[in-house]
Amino acid sequence: MVEIRPLVYFMASIMLFLGKAPEATLQLLERLDLLSERLLSDLNIPVVQHTLPANAQVFDGFSKEQLGVIRTGMITVVNDGSDTLCLQPGDIIGLNRVFGLPHEEFRVDEGVEIDLMQRDEFMGFIASDPVRQHRFSNYLLTSMALYQSLLAHYQQQTQVATHTGFQHVANGEVMIKEGDYADTVYQLMSGSADVSVNGVTVGEVLSGEIFGAMAVFTGEKRNATVTARENCQLLAIPKQEFVTLIKAQPEIAMTLLDNMSRRIKALNEQVTNGERQIA
Repeated sequence: MVEIRPLVYFMASIMLFLGKAPEATLQLLERLDLLSERLLSDLNIPVVQHTLPANAQVFDGFSKEQLGVIRTGMITVVNDGSDTLCLQPGDIIGLNRVFGLPHEEFRVDEGVEIDLMQRDEFMGFIASDPVRQHRFSNYLLTSMALYQSLLAHYQQQTQVATHTGFQHVANGEVMIKEGDYADTVYQLMSGSADVSVNGVTVGEVLSGEIFGAMAVFTGEKRNATVTARENCQLLAIPKQEFVTLIKAQPEIAMTLLDNMSRRIKALNEQVTNGERQIA
């Protein structure tokens, strides 16, 4: 029996990654996490491991009666040609499809492993225990409420269409190069990166942080190099669209200030430690 890890939703919509999500949305995400974990905590049905290479059609390896749980890698959800969500290990995929409902398009940017299970066996697992039935009903209702909350947030915050994109960066790959022209702002969705100047490491970028904005705002060239220290995923936002998003969602500016404050504090500590060593 292949172990299935708990479901953990990883909503990669630009409104959640840039700035802060509404409190109601965060509460729904937390509730969905808890329900998902409990729902699959004792999963005891057969699963088949399936591997998808980069650029594969997600459902090519699925029968119409199969749904899956992502084991490794990430899958981008595409709606009307725009990247809207990013699914990560633990997320269920194909639930709408097995019940004949409309479903989104998916894109695989790097290799993904999925555990496949039969719809009827999964539903039998749910139906065999009243507690699971209750959790599954709550899971579906919470998912619906979450998407309603996200839709309301989109409509309230902005009416502009952006051309953002998800990018996968391998360990050791340069994300931003010192001296280059700056026309894009990035948010690190997963992983971490080192910041260096003239080959000397001066800081780091952590998951969830926005970087590359300073040179975009000042019009100067990049003043540092950012290099992935593990496999990472980025959200890239062109300069003008980032400015538009800040106007529509001012809390993004607070996120930038928080990020800058942490980096300045870390740099000050680095300088202080260096002075102590010299002394």
